[in-house]
Amino acid sequence: MNNDLLKIAFISLFLFLTACGGSSDSSTEVTDSSAIDGSDDTSDNDDTNDSSDSDSSDDDAQNDEAGIDVDATLFLTGENVSIDTVSCTLMNGTQTLCYEITSKHTAEEHDMGPWCPETIYDTAEEGGLWFDKGEINDLDGAFIENLATYYDDPGFKMYEDDGTVRRMETAEECAEGADPNIEDKYTNMCAQCLPEWVSTQVTYLIPITPIKQDEPVELSDGPTLEVAGVEYGPSVRGLAFNGVRFDHPADIDIILAGYQIAPVDDAGGHVNNSLGYHYHGDTGMTTRIEQSDSHAAMIGYALDGFGLYAKLDDNGNEAEDLDECRGHSDDTRGYHYHVLSLESNEFLDCFYGAWAE
Repeated sequence: MNNDLLKIAFISLFLFLTACGGSSDSSTEVTDSSAIDGSDDTSDNDDTNDSSDSDSSDDDAQNDEAGIDVDATLFLTGENVSIDTVSCTLMNGTQTLCYEITSKHTAEEHDMGPWCPETIYDTAEEGGLWFDKGEINDLDGAFIENLATYYDDPGFKMYEDDGTVRRMETAEECAEGADPNIEDKYTNMCAQCLPEWVSTQVTYLIPITPIKQDEPVELSDGPTLEVAGVEYGPSVRGLAFNGVRFDHPADIDIILAGYQIAPVDDAGGHVNNSLGYHYHGDTGMTTRIEQSDSHAAMIGYALDGFGLYAKLDDNGNEAEDLDECRGHSDDTRGYHYHVLSLESNEFLDCFYGAWAE
């Protein structure tokens, strides 16, 4: 997937909807990052054996750090996604070339929504998904009706006596309901923002040639989940081929503290009133690049330029040799990552690669 020709020439959503680190400015965003020491060594590809683990051989170390260039042709460019090549500086000081990817966060290959059912009598087709307790639940009417039992908290009653689910119905409700100091009228409400309520355009930088560092960097989980004094990497994990971002975990505890539910749709995405549509997990509905050797399908690129692949391969198996960032290397794909499943509320929690500042 090399692109040698191009090689030569992405905060936060408040509280319940995404807990995505960022600003409320919905026009343009360049991904935030923190400066962290790291190696800017790259490696030439000499003939190496396929040993996956060695702490002494220079050749093995070079093979382990080798990255495959980002293939810009895999992105669904057009009205919603555009790509330029620009000079950039990585967090380790390396000056290089990056793809500047501008996205309107619009999924073209699947429907966006639904999220909140209209009544407690609606089936799963009328609602999205809610993940918590390591489980994925269909957010049908029955689940809404059963919230008090599910969470062992009688404070939950997200529906009227006639069975109508209390949910956000306007752009104003979406914006106001995202305030940290939630008003009483937005408690016990199913939180949803619709794509047509939000117009956004966000710019991301991804190094064309990824560089693997000596040590991993922990990624930001957004301001409500971060620990003071820790320097984090970016909150954005990567991009799907449709330009929609793979985002950091939603703060489920804060969502539930407001007696709210903020579901994702069947594709693992929902809408932030300032950011727009984005994903919190991979459910298999985005564009996937199938692999000829039964390896897990490619679903996008991490923000550090390394490939992002599904959790399971074609046989339903998970790779056994993944490092702490869920990465490993092979001769076909170089170093790359495998994401977690939706119920984990996470794609990846660290990068080994250097991202663009």
